[in-house]
Amino acid sequence: MLSEGDLLHLSVLAFVIGAVMLAATFMVRQQAVLQGENAELQGLLHDAHLRADARTALLVAGGERILVFAGTGQPEVIGQMPGSNGRIPGDPERFLIFADWMPAEAVDRLEAAIAALLDDAKPFRIAVDLDAEFVVEAVGRTSGGLAMVKFTVLEGLRKRLDELTNALARAEAEVETMQQLFDQAPIALWMRDRSGRLTWVNRAYATAVDAPTVGDVLERQVEFLSAQDRLRVAKQVAENRPFTAKLSTVVEADRRNFNVVEALGPIGSAGLAIDVSETEQVRMELHQTIESQSETLNQLATAVARFDEKTRLAYYNAAFQRLFDLTNAYLETEPDHVTLLDHLRTRGILPIEKLVRSEMREQDLAAYRATEPTEDMWHLADGRTLRVIATPQPRGGATWVFEDITEKLELESQVKATVRLQRETIDYLSEAVAVFGSDGRMRLSNPAFADMWGIDPVHLAKGARIQALPDHCHVNVERTLGPGGVAEPGLSQGWRLFVEQVTAFDDHGRDTLRGEISLSDGGIFNYTIVPLPNGLTMLTFSNISEARAAELVLRERNDALEQANQIKTDFVQHVNYELRSPLTNIIGFSALLRSAETGPLNERQSEYLDYISSSTSTLLTIVNDILDLATVDAGIMELELSEVDIARTVEQAVDGVRDRFEAADISLRIDLADAGTSFNADGHRLTQILFNLLSNAANFAPAGSVVGVRAWRGDGQISFEVSDDGPGIATNQIDKIFERFEADPSGGRQSGAGLGLSIVKSFVELHHGHVEVRSMPGSGTAVICHFPLGNFPPDEDSGRSERFRDAAE
Repeated sequence: MLSEGDLLHLSVLAFVIGAVMLAATFMVRQQAVLQGENAELQGLLHDAHLRADARTALLVAGGERILVFAGTGQPEVIGQMPGSNGRIPGDPERFLIFADWMPAEAVDRLEAAIAALLDDAKPFRIAVDLDAEFVVEAVGRTSGGLAMVKFTVLEGLRKRLDELTNALARAEAEVETMQQLFDQAPIALWMRDRSGRLTWVNRAYATAVDAPTVGDVLERQVEFLSAQDRLRVAKQVAENRPFTAKLSTVVEADRRNFNVVEALGPIGSAGLAIDVSETEQVRMELHQTIESQSETLNQLATAVARFDEKTRLAYYNAAFQRLFDLTNAYLETEPDHVTLLDHLRTRGILPIEKLVRSEMREQDLAAYRATEPTEDMWHLADGRTLRVIATPQPRGGATWVFEDITEKLELESQVKATVRLQRETIDYLSEAVAVFGSDGRMRLSNPAFADMWGIDPVHLAKGARIQALPDHCHVNVERTLGPGGVAEPGLSQGWRLFVEQVTAFDDHGRDTLRGEISLSDGGIFNYTIVPLPNGLTMLTFSNISEARAAELVLRERNDALEQANQIKTDFVQHVNYELRSPLTNIIGFSALLRSAETGPLNERQSEYLDYISSSTSTLLTIVNDILDLATVDAGIMELELSEVDIARTVEQAVDGVRDRFEAADISLRIDLADAGTSFNADGHRLTQILFNLLSNAANFAPAGSVVGVRAWRGDGQISFEVSDDGPGIATNQIDKIFERFEADPSGGRQSGAGLGLSIVKSFVELHHGHVEVRSMPGSGTAVICHFPLGNFPPDEDSGRSERFRDAAE
């Protein structure tokens, strides 16, 4: 039996064995887990090695060398740098000695940069120039806990950089030059970005849009074209199609035409606008000129045709068609030159020449090869003769002018015959005629010239010079009355004028001169110096001796008539003033006799008193008329202008002749509907005018007829017309009715003093109007007085009228 100690020992032993078994089981299982994790870690390590190798291969394949700093020791060198040609060491240890293959200043910069990278993780990029064309770039950066410096060969970079720098400088210079050119260009230029905003414009653009500066245009985005036109341009440019069109816009307050071009570029679009307004104007004027020339040529009687470089008919005028009687249908086919001539020969218009066809063709086309205009004569089959001028054109073709000179040739023949006739006529003229050349030599003279001066005709026929003619004259010049009317005595003075005019150099400045000479044989001649073409001068002398004698008689008679007329005028004025006072007394006493204070009158006394009153009134009217005319003649009558009531004035004039109209059974027809109410005139003189016209009508209008009084306005004037159905006036007698004391009783009831119409004409003209007479024998007479509307200019001597009127009273 086991003791408690044994049991205890056994228990402890069993516990230890169980614990060992448990520990062994755990260790077995843990070992299995560790083996699995070890295998997994080996796989991961293997994968990491693979990835590291792949990345290292990629780094090496890039032609770069990389320094990897993992701690404070030497860096790991990875990769090679091909193309260094020994200038960069291939051995990693030698590569790390930068001083062996880099310039000293580059080594210092690189080592400082690596130190900053390792200490402060500061990246860098340094370019190391090994020579002018070999550059190594070092780039340092950190990645996690590593620091790496990558070296890359930039072979040829400096040269390329210099080339690019030079190219950039040239490009910038060219851009600046072009910009200067564009700023000075007279056409508007602009550039836009992709959004359509203006990014650059030139000065012409700014000027066109009335902007002070280019910067102001860009700031305010001032557009050159209208919104509608910009939409057209933007739409076409957006489709990558250049826009080209003619647009109009307002520039300097004037709408002008522009050729606008805008195209799309890499950074936007660019455009320009060329002002073609003047070109369009010139084109329009050219078109109008061509049309005008065509119309002008169509009006010419000379035939014109133009053939192009292929000798086809390109233009013809109406005269060409008429000249050769060609139809429109044929001309519209545009025949060539040879075909047209063959057509004319076939129709018998051109004669059929005896040349073979090749020679004819060569002759017809010769004008197209000529360098100068050619001229020829065509004799048509119908007897007409044409002068043909062919002018070659610079661009080929020729213009043909066909002038029908048939009549000209006939006229030349007639002119020659006329010259012969004129020569014979001149020889038989009574006037002395001589023609001299500019050298003073006589070209032509007639026998009357030789007879006038007493010169031997044989000497004149030899072409005598005018300077020597005085020495051969048998008649001397006693007195010369020159062109200015100044008498110049002497022979030399008269011939000197003739010599100066004949031999004058200024052919265009000479005028026809006339004068008078007195000869020693008593003859008086009018001379005329007539410049002729080509420097010729003609002298003519007309004998006016008898005319001068008759003129002297007429002058003496005219002086006598003027003196008699003055005496008559003075007598009339004197008698007129002397008659007014007695007439006034007679009229006054006649009125006194009719008054009740003087007592009653028997029938015969009353009848006699009526005769006295009527006669004195008529006589006073005549005296007043004479006084008025004398006042007008003296130029001292003044009109008293005011607003005249037209209807009232006409009524006053009618009242003055109403009794005469009733006695003669004449009716009045008054029409003032178109005259208005009033106008500016002298009312008293207007009443006199109408009274005299009505009195004249009452004298000639037949019984039972109607006298018309009409007034109307129009064309800035007012007109008064008095018409009757009397016997009328012959056309050649109308001017005489306004002469003073011209009384024609034929057809009238009584003959007056003949002053009425003279007063009418004088008073109307004082109003700056005029009188018109419409009459024919048997058709009555209408006298129309036209007065201008408005104020009249003052008369020069109007200030004297009041004094004259006071003296007359």
